[in-house]
Amino acid sequence: MDKNIFDAIKGVALSSAAVVAMMFHPLAANQDSAEIAAGAQSKAAVSQAPKNPFSSWQEFHSVVGKCTMKFPKYPDHLSEKMRLPEEGFDLKYDAYISALDQKTVFLLLIAQYPDFVDESYARMSLEGFLNGILTHNPNNQLIFADLSLVSGHEALDFFIRTGGVYFKGRALMVKNSLYLMAMECEVQNYDEMHYNAFVSSFQLAQ
Repeated sequence: MDKNIFDAIKGVALSSAAVVAMMFHPLAANQDSAEIAAGAQSKAAVSQAPKNPFSSWQEFHSVVGKCTMKFPKYPDHLSEKMRLPEEGFDLKYDAYISALDQKTVFLLLIAQYPDFVDESYARMSLEGFLNGILTHNPNNQLIFADLSLVSGHEALDFFIRTGGVYFKGRALMVKNSLYLMAMECEVQNYDEMHYNAFVSSFQLAQ
C-alpha cells in the first residue's frame, strides 16, 4: 500500500470501556502516487482478470489477535501503546491496513484491554465505540447500527457516511480484546461484495 495512505492514519483514542474516537483518514493519499498506482492496477487488470475477484486476496494471521483475515494485499502494520492516566493502565492496539485501490481501504484493528475488562463490558464498549465515532465528527451520519451475536460473541454492525465517504464495519468484543474490521471508501466506489468478503473472512483461532 502507498506509504502516504499508511501515514494518513491520524490515530486512535480509547477509554477503558470502548474506542471513543477513530481519527484516521486513509483516503487522503497523495494524488500523484494514487494515480500511478491506479494506472499500474489498470494494466494488470487488462493482462490478467481472474474469474473470482477474491482469489488473489491474501490470508493474514495475526499472532497478537489470535485470528485470521483476508486482505486484498498483505497489510501494513501499526502497533501502539497508549497510557491512559485517568484509567490507570496502558492500552495496546494493533492496526492492519490494506488498500484495494486508491479509493478503498480495509482495516483490522485489535485493541487489548487489561484482563479485568472482559465480555461483560461488551455492550457498553460497543455502544461507547459507536458514540465516540459519531461525536468525534459532527459530519458523521449514521445510516444504521445493529447489535448481533457473531460466533457467540456480541458484535455491532454499523454504516456511517461522512460527506462523500462511507465507513462500514463490525466491532466485536472477545474476552478482553476489541476487534474492529472496517472498509472505508468513496461513495461511488462502494462495493457490498468486497465488504462482505472481507468481514466474513474473519476467523478466531481455535
